[in-house]
Amino acid sequence: MDDAVISPDGKWMWSGSEWIPAPPKQSSQQVNMQDSVIAGDVISNTTIHNDPSVVTEAVITALRQMGMLGHVVEQAPPPSPKIELPRTLETGARVFVNWKNYGHFYAGKVARSNPDGTYLIHFDDGDVEDHVNMGRIQPLDESSEDVQAYIEHDNEAERELIEAFQVFDTTGTGTIPASEYLRILTEIGDETLPIEDVLNEFIDLGIELDSEIDYRALAKYMVASEQYETGHVSKEEVVMKDASIDGNVLSGYAYEHPKLGEGRLNSSSILNITYDDRATARVETKNTVFIVGPTGWSERPKDHPFNNSSTSD
Repeated sequence: MDDAVISPDGKWMWSGSEWIPAPPKQSSQQVNMQDSVIAGDVISNTTIHNDPSVVTEAVITALRQMGMLGHVVEQAPPPSPKIELPRTLETGARVFVNWKNYGHFYAGKVARSNPDGTYLIHFDDGDVEDHVNMGRIQPLDESSEDVQAYIEHDNEAERELIEAFQVFDTTGTGTIPASEYLRILTEIGDETLPIEDVLNEFIDLGIELDSEIDYRALAKYMVASEQYETGHVSKEEVVMKDASIDGNVLSGYAYEHPKLGEGRLNSSSILNITYDDRATARVETKNTVFIVGPTGWSERPKDHPFNNSSTSD
């Protein structure tokens, strides 16, 4: 009864001759966290199918609209002055590619040329993109120190994010449920979001809670948006306890990482370690500075000030 007359309080419906109890409403406006999907019956015209790449793009849109991610501003890759891009590319050629036309260039190689003049690209991080046209490809000069620094930053920043997401990938599929990512956004990390805001964005974009997110692609976009939003590579400061160093990698329990949340993680390669007057350590990696207090080590480094003081007694 599309034209039914309902009382202002919603409890009664006019049958044509009398008021009768209104039928229960299908709660299109209320979303229960225990539902297996986000209002899938309500947004049947816009609900996206469980294609991880499509779901991930929708999640990126949601994060941008909530101010969690900036837009990637298109920018040329580091200069490759010694190389000019040929008219056609050979299989195996190393190139920079504007990934998914988002504006950020990632390193990869040509895996195949297509009859329509586009290319299949295998990125260094294992990602694959087909039908890439020449307008999105730039030369890559591997002899350039600037180019190598550019690639190294992307690889390490992306790896840190991927390793954090892998904690939630219990099946090893390279994806995590949207419901788990919703929990990350609303319960874990330094700047959590109101659950209603996230649910509303997911509903508007047709993201179901049981759909899967390709967290590798999400990590790539996060790396790109952070670099161009800030204009430089920022280094977050993260407190860590139960820390130890194995080789050149810091391991431990990290608190309130703005993007990775809270939990155990392994850092990228350590660049430098310094100690203040109270023996608090600052462990610097490519993209993060980890703060370890005087008693925050499960195993103290050899150069820790407490080791020196104990040997002098």
